Amino acid sequence: MPQGRVGRMVRRIAAVVLGAGVLASVVACGGGDGAAPAGLPADWSQVEARAEGQTVRWWMYGGDARINAYVRDHVVPAAARRGVTLRTVPVDDTAEAVQRVLAEREAGRDSGGAVDLIWINGENFALGVEAGLWLEGWAGGLPNAAFVDPEDPSIASDFGVPVEGRESPWNRAALVFARDPERVARAPRSVAGILAYARANPGRVTYPALPDFTGSAFVRLAAQELGEDAAIAALRDIRPSLYGGGRSLPKSEAELNRLLGDGQVDIAMSYDPAFVLSGVRAGTFPARVRPFALDRTLVNTSYVAIPANAANREGAAVVADLLLSPALQAVKADPDVLGIPTVLDPARLDAAARAALAPDGAGPHLLAAGDLGEPLAELPADEVGRLEERWRREVLR
Repeated sequence: MPQGRVGRMVRRIAAVVLGAGVLASVVACGGGDGAAPAGLPADWSQVEARAEGQTVRWWMYGGDARINAYVRDHVVPAAARRGVTLRTVPVDDTAEAVQRVLAEREAGRDSGGAVDLIWINGENFALGVEAGLWLEGWAGGLPNAAFVDPEDPSIASDFGVPVEGRESPWNRAALVFARDPERVARAPRSVAGILAYARANPGRVTYPALPDFTGSAFVRLAAQELGEDAAIAALRDIRPSLYGGGRSLPKSEAELNRLLGDGQVDIAMSYDPAFVLSGVRAGTFPARVRPFALDRTLVNTSYVAIPANAANREGAAVVADLLLSPALQAVKADPDVLGIPTVLDPARLDAAARAALAPDGAGPHLLAAGDLGEPLAELPADEVGRLEERWRREVLR
């Protein structure tokens, strides 16, 4: 992300925090003593020893009930067995956690911070890198990091920002589509194919309006496949052929899912690879709905970061290591839990661990990892904002 843009974002977040009075409350609660934060011990046994008895506050997006249940039912007990109490702090936007860390930094609180771990997204990670908010170089030292391929481009950089050990992966996402086979007999294999179907079947295709994350992902994939100028032109030209004449796009992925479930459109999409399975089980989709992926698939990795001033950084590192454990990654890949592909490299696992990560029992409603197409890394964070603004200006208008 360009220096100037991040600087403006940092100043804007700081202004919001100050205006909300958060900074004053931080100072009132005993701002920092000016001591520089210590890093993690190089010896993992020392990390574990210091982590025992710590309470880790994991600030994370709270709007996904299935992720919340996974953390509550599996990660929290696993942490407790390691002597760490894990408490989630649900937020509507990751920026809330970054605001808190930034406010503490502005107040001089260099240790004892209120945020121990953050489920971070690319833009907020980039902001924190520029502001110097993150603990440096710790992620590669996690024992379970040995099961991760550090050269995997979807892991080595986060929306174009090199990770460099400042965050640890834990979750994988891929842009997957759903179709009603009674209407769409053969799944399109490209964005161009989806747009061609929309032209041939007016009113039967749409996508969520930006800034919805799924709608943004579809536009980003179109830009990568077609080239930005051609993608914007194609999305502008196809708009009258969309559902409702394109006069009002769905406001969210959930609204698009309801349209498919009600038979009003023929295709839906999600960055959750298990969304068709979940939709069928929840009754949102009829059982005949099937998932499909394009030949080139947009892939996104979720990470956790530890603020440099975290009060319980050793406990946070233990939690991050647990999130990478083959056992918990296998639970997450289980269709009855989440059905989300692993961030681990199967080539680094033994046969039993690889077998445990293979989805079983999902039937036709969950794609296997090999069916997800050629992975495409995300665009750099600064390009995402610019592309979204161009879409609003030239397509939405």
